[in-house]
Amino acid sequence: MAHWFHRNPLKATVQQTFDSLRAAAKTSDANKLLTDLKLSREKLLMLLRSPEKSAEDVLSAAEHYLSLLRGLIEAVAGGSEPPKPAAAEGESGTEGEASAPPTPSGESKLRKFLLFKWSDTLLGKEASASKDAQFEHASILFNLALWYTKHSAQVAGSPSVNMDEAKEVHKTLRIAAGIFKHIEENETCKLSQPGAKSSDLDERILQTYSLQCQAEAQEVTLARAIELKHKNKLVCGLATETAKLFLVAADTLNSLDEVLVSKWQKYLSLKNTIYKSYAYCFLGLSVLEEEKCGEAIRCLQESKKLAIEAAQLCKVYSRTVGPGTHAKPADHPFFLRLLPMVQSALDKCERENGFIYFQKVPESVPQLDYRATHGLVSPEPFTVPAISPLWTAKMYQSFDASKFPDARVLAAASSKDKGKGEKEEIPPVPEPNVSTETGYAKTQSGCIIS
Repeated sequence: MAHWFHRNPLKATVQQTFDSLRAAAKTSDANKLLTDLKLSREKLLMLLRSPEKSAEDVLSAAEHYLSLLRGLIEAVAGGSEPPKPAAAEGESGTEGEASAPPTPSGESKLRKFLLFKWSDTLLGKEASASKDAQFEHASILFNLALWYTKHSAQVAGSPSVNMDEAKEVHKTLRIAAGIFKHIEENETCKLSQPGAKSSDLDERILQTYSLQCQAEAQEVTLARAIELKHKNKLVCGLATETAKLFLVAADTLNSLDEVLVSKWQKYLSLKNTIYKSYAYCFLGLSVLEEEKCGEAIRCLQESKKLAIEAAQLCKVYSRTVGPGTHAKPADHPFFLRLLPMVQSALDKCERENGFIYFQKVPESVPQLDYRATHGLVSPEPFTVPAISPLWTAKMYQSFDASKFPDARVLAAASSKDKGKGEKEEIPPVPEPNVSTETGYAKTQSGCIIS
């Protein structure tokens, strides 16, 4: 089902050696922990490049690194150091070295000594940088959520997907939705600086990703309902709710730069139109069961109109330039079978109305009032891993923050970097091509993962 999904690129970053903290490390164990941070970060970033890796392996690597990283964000219980004696009158500390600045209660004394740099999925190669370990934490979580979306597309990309794999697609999309929602609600508020407009930590971007994942997971539920021939009223309700999710996701991007979000927004609008067409199709079939043939014809006419509109939107989307992999819904069996299915149902209704019912076809389009009673998708709640047990009070005390250069040295270095006149660019993450062989599904719905 790789044709069916639009995917934005992974965030890119630069190498982080954690060597800047070695000046404060007073023991070999503290130096070893910094090495563990470096290696665990490198391992995780390498795994995130490959959507075919198992979710268990990726999650394990992410939890290991994030648990170590939390020691740079949060103060360790019992790790407070006794205050150093004040210098005698007329004395001063060593030049270039000063007492560690006070940190807010609960914040690690090491939080703001390392510079982290990340690109943003919509902003190209230009780096966003922050001397804040919380920025690194949020960025890693964002890439983890993106990996789940790419993993779901990879699993769904096979011409033949079994039930267990279909469930994995559904589950990973819910997990991704939950991580994006967690970042928006629990991580961005802790940043020392709010996310820039259109950056990955902009709340509108996070909301859109979460809604998209919910909607795509619900696509799997809907296809399954069609395949199992559930009641037309239920299928109509599921299609209606799926269309609404895509519409809200598209509208969330309205206040952002159109050049940046245009392709992504067109994909979301396209999916909204497809599922509105499905909703009206099954609404028509439902009211036909109640012998309301005239109303059924009007529903199916609207469904046909929307299916034709969706075909045109596919062409507009394919011509639009923007970041991300290119979805090809117009080539997918789930979409290709929509218009023939609608046309067949419409022809049947018109025949029966001419021979049996003789009902007037309403001018106004019926409302999509059916509500799905079950099958609706919600994000999987996400909990960040606990701080690593390696961060004991003794380990925390083995870092002496006063060993860092004082504010004057840091300010001079920062000024030197700004004097270069250009922001650093980060090369994009090399990502493998996802298989685009969808085959032709031998199912009623045309969905290969139903």
